Amino acid sequence: MKQKTNARQKREAEAQRRKAAFTPAAAVRSQAATEKPAAPKPVFHPEVFPDQSLEEATLEFLDYLNRYGTKDAKNDLPQPARKKGISSGAIPRLNLEEGMPLVDEAISRMHMGIQEMRVSHVRAVKLIHGYGSTGHGGKICIGVRDELASMKRRKLIKEYIPGEDFGPTDPASRKLVEQNSAVSRDPDYGRINHGITIAVL
Repeated sequence: MKQKTNARQKREAEAQRRKAAFTPAAAVRSQAATEKPAAPKPVFHPEVFPDQSLEEATLEFLDYLNRYGTKDAKNDLPQPARKKGISSGAIPRLNLEEGMPLVDEAISRMHMGIQEMRVSHVRAVKLIHGYGSTGHGGKICIGVRDELASMKRRKLIKEYIPGEDFGPTDPASRKLVEQNSAVSRDPDYGRINHGITIAVL
């Protein structure tokens, strides 16, 4: 008899505990209506912000959104820094005479620049080498064009077009225009500029 009483007391105590822990659905809905939803956790990637804490990275991201918004964000994002002497356009330019280098240095710069352009799937690059102060062709101009002729023979480039030939009367120039009509709007197209050479990759 005593055992039955103890068992009944245990069942009653368990029922009381469950009743105390139970929250009616109406109370849950009321509580949810008054509480604000938790803000989503900001995305944080340690490789993107290696020197920033989560809070600093989040503040920087929010500041960017405040300044630029989300519309056309792709175009507003900062672009990677370009190599010195290289610029973009219908035909990207590579300035070989910047800093007054020696001929060997200019040719080395040309090889590195052409390799970078080739990796980027660029069809042609405008090499700016100048024409020398005497008007008879500077050393860099002669050295660059000799090297380009050698590269063409070794099939490292498809063609090269001296600046004085770069225009509508030159077959190689017309072929470039057929591939990219913007080439015809290049400021040196048809200008007879001895200080440049177009390398076709």
